[in-house]
Amino acid sequence: MFKFLIGLILTLVGIAALMLIPSKQTPAPMPWETTIMADGNTQVFGIHLGKTTYKQAQQLLKSYGKTAIFDQQGHDPTIEAYFESINMGGLSAKIVLNLLVDAQQIETMLTSAIESKLQPSGARRYELSSEDHARMLDSTISAITYIPSLKLDEQMVLDRFGTAADVQENTQPGLTIWQYPKIALSVTFNTGEKTVLQYHVQP
Repeated sequence: MFKFLIGLILTLVGIAALMLIPSKQTPAPMPWETTIMADGNTQVFGIHLGKTTYKQAQQLLKSYGKTAIFDQQGHDPTIEAYFESINMGGLSAKIVLNLLVDAQQIETMLTSAIESKLQPSGARRYELSSEDHARMLDSTISAITYIPSLKLDEQMVLDRFGTAADVQENTQPGLTIWQYPKIALSVTFNTGEKTVLQYHVQP
């Protein structure tokens, strides 16, 4: 019995030790790993802006996003696919994809939207019907907004992306935007808010 108890204790200690060993993160593309493609647009997270479809992006991100129309006074309505939490390489973030959709098609989808909610920004979000959501799967991605849960400070961005080609000091206190035109990236720093990285197709 004594030997049995000793063996049981050693087994439990061994299991506990294994549980304390951190699991190895699966390799994943990071926001600073960008590639300029032949058409001049950026590829990031495996998404080739202007080429990759929403369906392909879901496969790359290993997650199903939600789609909605965002309509704000003074701006053309846009369709966005959003992922509340994506974990890649141990870094968690919210990701929003802008989809290239004809303006007339957006107006038609507005009439069949299942609900609308007013957003803090003043925009109104219209949830798409399941039929319209399915129609968006083949739409091309024109922009990516990446909002990491970990706030990136200026030094962290400088270390990963280098010196910005242009720095815009906004009239709003605490708001600064760094521009990286070669990879069509803008990084927004806002005191008290999370850092926002936005990639878009080249103009």
